[in-house]
Amino acid sequence: MIDWFGSAVGSALTAALLLGISCGVLGTFVVARRMALTGDMLSHAVLPGVVAGLVWSTTRTPLVVLGCAVVAGWLGSVVMQVILRTTRLKPDAALALVLSVFFAVGIAMVSRYQPSGVQAFLFGQVAAIDGGDLKLLVWVTVVVLLLVPWGFRVLRLVSFDPAFARLLGFPVRWVEAGFFLMLTVVIVIAMQAVGVVLVSAMLVTPAAGARFWSRSLSGMVWVSCVLAVLGGMVGVWISSVRTGLPTGPLMALAVTVCFVVSAWFGPEGGWLQRRLRVLRERRRIAGEDVLKRMWHAEQAGGDAGGVSVRVMKDLKAREWVGEGGLTEAGKRHARGLVRAHRLWETYLTERAAFKPDHVHDEAERAEHWIDDEQKRDLAEKLGFPEKDPHGSPIPPEEGTGGAE
Repeated sequence: MIDWFGSAVGSALTAALLLGISCGVLGTFVVARRMALTGDMLSHAVLPGVVAGLVWSTTRTPLVVLGCAVVAGWLGSVVMQVILRTTRLKPDAALALVLSVFFAVGIAMVSRYQPSGVQAFLFGQVAAIDGGDLKLLVWVTVVVLLLVPWGFRVLRLVSFDPAFARLLGFPVRWVEAGFFLMLTVVIVIAMQAVGVVLVSAMLVTPAAGARFWSRSLSGMVWVSCVLAVLGGMVGVWISSVRTGLPTGPLMALAVTVCFVVSAWFGPEGGWLQRRLRVLRERRRIAGEDVLKRMWHAEQAGGDAGGVSVRVMKDLKAREWVGEGGLTEAGKRHARGLVRAHRLWETYLTERAAFKPDHVHDEAERAEHWIDDEQKRDLAEKLGFPEKDPHGSPIPPEEGTGGAE
């Protein structure tokens, strides 16, 4: 075990762990602020600074490279803000302009100086992260884990409503500057693992997947960290056991798999949950339609006709139907459906100028979604009608004892 974690693979796994935590935390705010393209812009804008740092420091000192990259990223952000303030360009156009220009300058510098180690930043190479980079990544992760929870409320407010935060007296510019500084540092380090093009995958994809597991921002931060760490370490592990497979793309693919799984099975808006919700609503509506038909048949002294076994099982499970027919609870619910149907028909004819022979289908759909409070509001607006446009009596509200 000691030999494993002392090896290159162990260092790569440690780097993936730390990188996943940092990207997971900051990526959540990137997604919340709708800044996915901004992260991509920064990853390209820092390239001239990375090249300058590698040229200046032939020993590839991490702090020198990081300092130059931060300056380049800050300059790219300033240029983007100047473009937005002085022109009529939209943010996406300004982002694309800054991204392409700075990246072109970086590629030109690579061709001119050909610094050693730049390939790790361009294409990603976790094995290129040495002891100095790892120590820097540890410090960056510790700073992120300390500062973000400490200023979480302020950062959340600035992310969602900077104007309101400014009115409350918060230093919005300083908060945003600190956030962009941390983001730039994490992007520079992430570039060594996954490369310029794929760095957005580690920032955006886990946070996007976290939205399918939690509705709260704090919950998204935790889930995003888990997905980023899981995807990063799985990518490193696969690359270590299968020679010839690049680590960076595998890390990006692994977090993408995490996103796909989240999009399918996440409890907050995942495909499976949405599908189950639709099926449950369809079963509820089908059962209520049968219940209403049984109530009409009972009122007319006739037979409701054939009812499927599954629907009847659902009605009995809800205790709307018993051995002797409709229960009292079933009758109350059926009367509520009929009341909603006929009130909506009356509303459409009197307030929306629908013809009486054009309101049945609309009311047939709406009756399943109108609750008791809405029925009371409709009755009050319509002056408590006793009959619908077709002359059929509108059942009274439960507990009134008669027509309103």
